[in-house]
Amino acid sequence: MDPSHDSVPYQIEAGPLLLALPQPEDCDELVSILSESDEIARWTTIPFPYLPEHFHEWLARDRQSYIIRCEGRIIGVTGAEVDPATATAELGYWLAPSARGAGYAVTAARAVCSLALDRGAQRIQAKVIVGNLPSSTVLDRLGFTLEGVQRSVHPVNCGISPERIDLQMWSLLPGELT
Repeated sequence: MDPSHDSVPYQIEAGPLLLALPQPEDCDELVSILSESDEIARWTTIPFPYLPEHFHEWLARDRQSYIIRCEGRIIGVTGAEVDPATATAELGYWLAPSARGAGYAVTAARAVCSLALDRGAQRIQAKVIVGNLPSSTVLDRLGFTLEGVQRSVHPVNCGISPERIDLQMWSLLPGELT
């Protein structure tokens, strides 16, 4: 299947979670979560402080990420954007600190990985800042393989950290999702 010709579903039910494409009305709640502390920015490329204009820029360019809701509240974001030219998806996810430790990252990431594979992805990859053990654990539980470490990578717009960092490269191929 050619992923470029397959639209993504508006929402996905995943256990206790509802994943839905972001909407303009999600702005205030998402900005509030991402402005509480620099914890999420420390491990992602999300700017801190996170402002409404960041949300609107993201909303305008991203059509393959999902807002993660639990009991009606936004608790994070996940996505696995498929590049149709390479049939490769890049997995990303983050959770609000209050939502961690309940398996929600694994559940949400599994749902978007399954969608990416159904849309024709032949490889899903994820990059994790070295030292982010919770994120590495999520990938391990999903069946990803740690391929190695990219040393002294300079991330584009990497949250609050201007220094060069090391990134773990993880990958998942069809048939490996657990």
